[in-house]
Amino acid sequence: MDDDRSEPLMVDLSLAPAPDENDVKAWAAAQSVFISSVMGGMTAERQAVVAGIRQFGSRAVWFEDFGGMDDDPEDAYLGQVASSTIYLGILGRRYGTPLKSGYSATHAEYNEAERRGRRMSIWVTEAEIDGPQRDFLNAVRVFHTTGRYSSPEELSARVTARLRVMAGEALAPWVKVGHVIFRAQSVHEDGTHMTVTGQIRDATVANALVALRPSNSFGRNSSVRITWPGGTASSRVNMVSSVTTSALAREVTITSDVVSEDGRSSPLRMAMNEHTADDLVEVALRCALLGETNPLGSMAFMAAATNPLPGLEGLGLSEDAFAQVARLLLTEELEGHMHAGRITTLDLSPSRKGKRQLRLGWMPEQIYTNVRPEPRLIEGEVSLP
Repeated sequence: MDDDRSEPLMVDLSLAPAPDENDVKAWAAAQSVFISSVMGGMTAERQAVVAGIRQFGSRAVWFEDFGGMDDDPEDAYLGQVASSTIYLGILGRRYGTPLKSGYSATHAEYNEAERRGRRMSIWVTEAEIDGPQRDFLNAVRVFHTTGRYSSPEELSARVTARLRVMAGEALAPWVKVGHVIFRAQSVHEDGTHMTVTGQIRDATVANALVALRPSNSFGRNSSVRITWPGGTASSRVNMVSSVTTSALAREVTITSDVVSEDGRSSPLRMAMNEHTADDLVEVALRCALLGETNPLGSMAFMAAATNPLPGLEGLGLSEDAFAQVARLLLTEELEGHMHAGRITTLDLSPSRKGKRQLRLGWMPEQIYTNVRPEPRLIEGEVSLP
């Protein structure tokens, strides 16, 4: 059923299928890659990655093209980060001169990209780096895996390869149908109907999806929650078709009708004493994810949420896939079960002794036309036994 989260997660761990080259070109053409590094002594690296980005088919956004801008230089850099889709950081030997913010331009641009939830690709020289740059690198590595390079040519090749991987991930997004998670070839939804298609190689996963057919439900409710990178919706399954494409794969298509949730209520949309409805959502997430003590005492049920992340440990997901699937689960919890807005930022560090650093930002739902909600952010350590 839609809200039954008692069943263990099932995941098809197959690699993303090789995307169609025309789809890669279309994805690349929609990307703007902001190049962030110190200027002095990095000309060769910057020119090399610009050439690689342009050859891949994306737009390179770099200082050398900014000219003639009237804005304060720091504001101009950050504005270009905001208008880009990917942040490409190149950390050379030097940290750079601090700006009025106290950060170097590269560090300030990185902070803005983090705040905006941009895709990140960060590369570090093999050469010895100075102390401030080492501190910056250590901060970056809390949430991001960095690559190494020893020459401008190597850096350009690796950046281009990384962009191709990003394209493959974007063109085969992870989706969650009930308790089953897999990479989709496509997700079509118009607010009323949904169609999800995926090439499944795990027979157990494929069988679980086929079992969602109304004819196989034996009188059970055929509603199921479907979550994808663009959102989450309760749906009533109409049909599940399965086409065997090879001895190792089946193409499964699920068609469903979106079930309206307008009439559903949530205690987290109520205010309590000095806590607004948005405050209660934040309290619930802090308690569930970070293990903080609920300040409401006997009324703690007014701010309660579920931590869905421990169910991912032990499933064999790569770190990159772990972060993407974690976003699905948190989208389902925040948007689907708590009815509390949309995720804007999610960073998860690699697991260290069963713990991960978490940064989760979201924009609450706008309930009143004349009251604009404030963005929310929690940071801390989440235990994933």
